[in-house]
Amino acid sequence: MRIYRIDHIGQVAPELEPQVQLLEGLFGFRRVRAWDNPGAGCRGVRLRLPAAWGQCWEVIAPAGDGSAVQAYLDAQGGRGGLHHVAAEVPDLDAARAELAGRGIEPVDGVPGRWFEASLSPPAHGPGVRFRLCGPGGLGMCGDDGVNEAAEAADGSDAAAAGGPGGPPALGIVSIDHVCQAFPDRDELARWYADLAGFVQVWRTPDDEHPDMADLVMNIPGSTICWEIIMPRGEDSFIERFWNKNGAAAHHVTFEVADWDRALAACRHHDTPIFGENEGSTDGAAWRDAFIHPKHTGGVLVQLFWEERPGVWVRSDKIPPGR
Repeated sequence: MRIYRIDHIGQVAPELEPQVQLLEGLFGFRRVRAWDNPGAGCRGVRLRLPAAWGQCWEVIAPAGDGSAVQAYLDAQGGRGGLHHVAAEVPDLDAARAELAGRGIEPVDGVPGRWFEASLSPPAHGPGVRFRLCGPGGLGMCGDDGVNEAAEAADGSDAAAAGGPGGPPALGIVSIDHVCQAFPDRDELARWYADLAGFVQVWRTPDDEHPDMADLVMNIPGSTICWEIIMPRGEDSFIERFWNKNGAAAHHVTFEVADWDRALAACRHHDTPIFGENEGSTDGAAWRDAFIHPKHTGGVLVQLFWEERPGVWVRSDKIPPGR
């Protein structure tokens, strides 16, 4: 199975408009499409990242009777959060057959158009949901035949992203990666490499952090990477997360263009940060911090800034050939 590209990251919310307003205001995303499809059980809005061509975020909320989105929310205690990563594959039937051969069955979908499944090893329970579609079939959220949303009145991507003349926003440059928790980073990395051609490009030494170790994989065909974090030592925060959530997405990481502007936007929107780190590598500065899920609609968000590409995530941690 091969992933051609990541189409969007999907978030589920009990109420659509408040979540969209948060993403437009604090995050600077820009809505480009909206739909209300009771037959498919959902309403939704597609937003794009003005500074990152091809990177999109979608919010879906329940609509109509017997909504699968509502059933998902009920199973989560009514809480919203990251719901799926949507990806295009060259051959949808081949992808389904490959997953079936590994004991992975779809949990939702429309026959011949798209299906949803966890791509994690089934022996470890469900992991991050992927929505997979074939070429040219990007209507995956009940959004076929929808009306385009009205563009911002000024038509300015800079304003939407929190630039001069626009409302304060984080100034996000891109979605850098999605992070998944797992007990053994190498086991999951081998699984993703064999299943979908993910390529390991970066890893921390085993003893660099007292409570965790991580690695990052490139998804061929995508600008979004995949991070795997595993627990180390006693009382690791990842161990606590795993015990509660299993192999779920831990956080999503965004790069911002200007650290001070990002912090000013957080203050403007009464959004606190935590876990702030700063440092320098070869004389170039970097910063990172987190925003708690209760301020983002259920997704733990990491922000980072680097003065020069490659100083926050060092290229000298590329693993040796195996």
